[in-house]
Amino acid sequence: MSMVYQYLTQKLTGEQNSLQVFKPSELTETGLKDIEILASLGLTDREARVYLALLKTQPAKARTVASIAAINRQEVYDLLGNLQKRGLVHQNIMVPTTYLATPLTEGIRSLLEQKTNELTRISQKVKQRIQKPPDPGLPSTDAGQPCFGIVFEGSRGKKYLKAIQETRQVIDATSSWIRFKQSCFLFETELKEALKRGVTLNIITEKPPNNLLPKWINTALAKHPNFHLKTQPNPLLAAITIFDNTQTAIAYNPNNHLTKGPDLWTTNPTLKMVCQTYFNTIWIQNENTTVT
Repeated sequence: MSMVYQYLTQKLTGEQNSLQVFKPSELTETGLKDIEILASLGLTDREARVYLALLKTQPAKARTVASIAAINRQEVYDLLGNLQKRGLVHQNIMVPTTYLATPLTEGIRSLLEQKTNELTRISQKVKQRIQKPPDPGLPSTDAGQPCFGIVFEGSRGKKYLKAIQETRQVIDATSSWIRFKQSCFLFETELKEALKRGVTLNIITEKPPNNLLPKWINTALAKHPNFHLKTQPNPLLAAITIFDNTQTAIAYNPNNHLTKGPDLWTTNPTLKMVCQTYFNTIWIQNENTTVT
């Protein structure tokens, strides 16, 4: 959602005018990544290929799209119909029939909204399931918290505050500079207390303007060997915070203030593993940028 609209539009629109004609055996690395990104937003690989092909050559007949995407023409009609239902393709009523693709930025925005709505529905179903009394015929489970939860603006600060206070071992985080600076201000007391009780803080963020860090951060780095801060010159693509490897917060927009927009919180083991892998990768890539 992560993660995501600004990166996706930059990634896919930066070279929109040079989209290549591709065949299954000749897909370039860039083409494969574009298809993978669109697939992660809900399209099938073949739908993504048809959409990208139409972006290159529109307006176009189904025959032309089929040739560029290297997909059977009859299947292309079905795929174009699927894309029409998603609002990514429009049909011109004329003879011969041609098709137009929704501009890429609008298409990505639409897919992200659909993905967000899907997550919201899942969250609501989980909450409803938790509120139901357990089936006496089933063994009891420790499902006190839902696997997914969307925390909106009014409750977000409290959620982070409580998570920091309850952490006993480690907090791993990747953060944009704007979110890191705001966290330092909002949660200064709680972060200091966490360091005092032995919690390890591993944080990576953008290189601060003029290399200036909040004053208490410099003091804490010198005083607490369990506080590690790294910076990188480029903005991070995702803002995630992992608390004791038990729950993870994922920002929908890593460049938003902490008080704006929803965050996704999860205790799902698979998502936690994915987020931890992302953090470990970024951390290792910046192993020589530790702030001291």
